[in-house]
Parts: sequence; structure tokens; C-alpha cells
Amino acid sequence: MSETEIQEKSGLEAIKVYFKPTVFAILFLGFSSGVPYGVLTGALSYWVSKIELSPSEISLLLAAGFPYTIKFLWSPIIDQAKLPILNKLLGQRRSWLILSQTFLAGSIIWLGFTDPLENYSQTYIAAFLIALFGATQDIVIDGFRIEILKDDEQAAGAALYIYGYRIAGIIFSIGVIYVYSLYEIDWSLLFIMGSAMMLVGMIAVLFIKEPDHQETEEKKKLRSEINEFLDERAEAGKESKEYFAWIYMTVVAPFREFLTRKGWLIFILFAIFYKIGDSMAVSLQTRYFLSLGFDDLVIANSGKLVGFWALLIGLAVGGWLMNKFGLWKALMICALLQLLSNFSFSALYLIGTNAYFLAFTMGFEQFATGMGATVLVAYLSLLCNRSFTVTQYALLSALTQFTVKILSSPSGYIVESVGWFWFFIITAVIAIPGILLLLWIRKIDNPDQKHSNLANNHT
Repeated sequence: MSETEIQEKSGLEAIKVYFKPTVFAILFLGFSSGVPYGVLTGALSYWVSKIELSPSEISLLLAAGFPYTIKFLWSPIIDQAKLPILNKLLGQRRSWLILSQTFLAGSIIWLGFTDPLENYSQTYIAAFLIALFGATQDIVIDGFRIEILKDDEQAAGAALYIYGYRIAGIIFSIGVIYVYSLYEIDWSLLFIMGSAMMLVGMIAVLFIKEPDHQETEEKKKLRSEINEFLDERAEAGKESKEYFAWIYMTVVAPFREFLTRKGWLIFILFAIFYKIGDSMAVSLQTRYFLSLGFDDLVIANSGKLVGFWALLIGLAVGGWLMNKFGLWKALMICALLQLLSNFSFSALYLIGTNAYFLAFTMGFEQFATGMGATVLVAYLSLLCNRSFTVTQYALLSALTQFTVKILSSPSGYIVESVGWFWFFIITAVIAIPGILLLLWIRKIDNPDQKHSNLANNHT
């Protein structure tokens, strides 16, 4: 379904799509995907901020999430490989989900038993494993979401996925602050409680149907071509031919298809830079609020809680923007709002410990973040060829995570060099390249003219 057709839907029909059982189930998978995110950026960030690690040491922990930035390297294997025993019981996608979720739960528990002050490297390794298994889970969920939803359900699925993702994140930020401040529960117990949240995703997997894995016509054609190519080389044995054919279809074909499109490099740069300013601004926000003199419960109530509700509204408004104005205008509006929201952090520095302005700052930033997240996920989903959804989406989402985990990791050093006020000014300026790339994208491949399967229409 084209963007024009989506815009012609009535408001009632646009709302109904969210309550289709298959679409609504994506909410719970999004929650499962958000648990490792919440642990690393919420619970862990608050923990290390309370024990007075330096801003540079805290921001370096972001780099422990670098498996998210290279997950496309093993996504072809997950796309094609079938797990023994579990595959027969659950199917290919669901078996990989259960396995990754189990290892995630164990890694979260281990993190709670480390001590960042006495053994920083052990905490780092535990965070790395959470990112590794979280990235593996995301590979499967992203492919699962795109495969199981119809073309006109993708935007709703993207919104619900992010809702679930962010709800999990807020539990591990607001929830952890409340529990720790009011009851002073030991950190190891808090992380054990956090690992139990993975049960939401595990139960959802058991109730959701395995996607249909029928090959597309494009993939059948590619498989036939590679088999013909190998048949011409008589010296290759049958097993060798099957091996090389599998490697080509699993690893080479998805990247080759993407890299032969007009404007492929612009798409990659856009995925990297669209949210870079926003990501850098929020990477140290808990430490920033504590440094201004806000106490824990004020941060939880005026900051995190207000930000949570603003985020939920932003997610919904992002979907509405796409339906009302088209995808490109929605992307541009969100990019501008994300840039402007960074200035409110600098304004907060000048105003000081004012709970109302803290609420405004977090509300504005999270509203813009929610809008931007919805439209970005929808756009990246449209960029995926349905013959190679798992691998191609893993590549694109890994690039966005490269921004969050790697490009944002020097934030602490910037703060130590220029101070908090100028740090947020710098993050706003850094957001400009994403806007310029969006203008370039409109010239070479206007998102508003795309059909849901954009990849099949590229030139």
C-alpha cells in the first residue's frame, strides 16, 4: 500500500489496525527488546551515577553495547540456521528468540553481582554480554515483525514495537529509582527482578504464530541463478555447490541487493546521523541532573515520569504525522524538534534546580524522541527487501545503534572539556548533518513515493 493510500484511510480504520491480534502482539516483543536497553541505559546508568564514577567512565560503558552496531555480521546465520530440537518445537524464528532471551536473563543477573568500583572490567563484560544477546534477540524480532505484518500494518507495528520498547526502558529508569530510593534494596536483587521481566517476551513468543517462510519470487530466481552458475563448474562436488549456494543466498545476496541501489550510501549515512544529536544529549542525562542538585525522587517524578508520558504521546503523534503529512515531512519535523530539544538542556543549566523546568526539558526531549523513533523505524522497515528482511534490517538498525553506543561514547570526555552547558549546544549542532541528508534523500528517493516494499521499486 502506498503512502497516498495510507493517508486516505479514515481515522477509525487507522486506529483499528493497532488492535489486530498479530499487530498488538508486537507490543510484547517490543517490551522484551527494551529490557536490555533499559538495563544498560536506565538501571546501570543510575547505579554507576550514584557511586560517583567519572562522566568519561560512565560514557565508556555505552561502548559495551557495541554488539548492537555489528549485529548484521551474524544476522545471516540467524536468518537461515535452524536450531536443533527447538526448531521442531517452536519454529526457526521463535526458537532463536527463546534461546537469546534465556541467555539475556542470565547475563542481567550476573551484572547485578559485579562491582564497578572494584572490578570495572567485569561489569563491562557483563554489560557486553547483555548487549550481545540483546542484539541477537533484536535481529530475530525485527525480521519477525516485518515478515508477519502486512504492508499496511507496518507503521502500526513499528509504533507498538517502540511503545513496548520504551515501557521496558522506563521501568528500568523510573522503577529502579523508586525502588532503590524508597526501600534501598540491594543492587543484585534489583537486577534479579529485572531479569524476570524477560518472561514477558518468552510468554509472548509461545503465543505468537511462526511467520510464513515461503520464498519470494526474487529469492527463488536468485537461488536458480546461483545453482546454474555452480552447475557449470563440474569440478565442484554436490556438497560444495550446496555450501557455496547457501553462503551466497545468506551472506552475499542481501548486501549485494542493498549496495546496488541508487543512493545506498546516503541511506547508510542517514541511519547513522539522523538521531546522533539526540543520542548524545540523553547519554549522560541522569548524571547531569544529579550534578545540578536534583534529588532522586524529583528526577524520577519531574524528569523520568513526565518524560515517559511525553514519549508515549510522541510515539502516537509520530504515527499521526506520517498519515497526515507523509513520511518525508514527518521525518523532517521530528529531526528539527530533536535538534531544538537539546537547547532546553542548556537552558536548564542556566535556570538551575527548578523541578518544573526539569519536567519541561524531559517532556520536550522525550516527545521529540518518541516522534523521531516511530518515523525512523517505519522508514528503515520500508527500505528492507522482503526477500532479505532479517539481514537488511539488522544492517540498518545496527547503524542506528552505532550512533547510540559508539558515537555517543565520547560524550563524557566532551563534558569534562567544555562543561554541561556547551555540551548540549554541541549536540544540537551535531544534529544538523542528519537534516541535510534528509534533504538529499528527498531528491534521490522521496519516501512519500514509496510503496511498503520499497526495495522492489528501487532503480
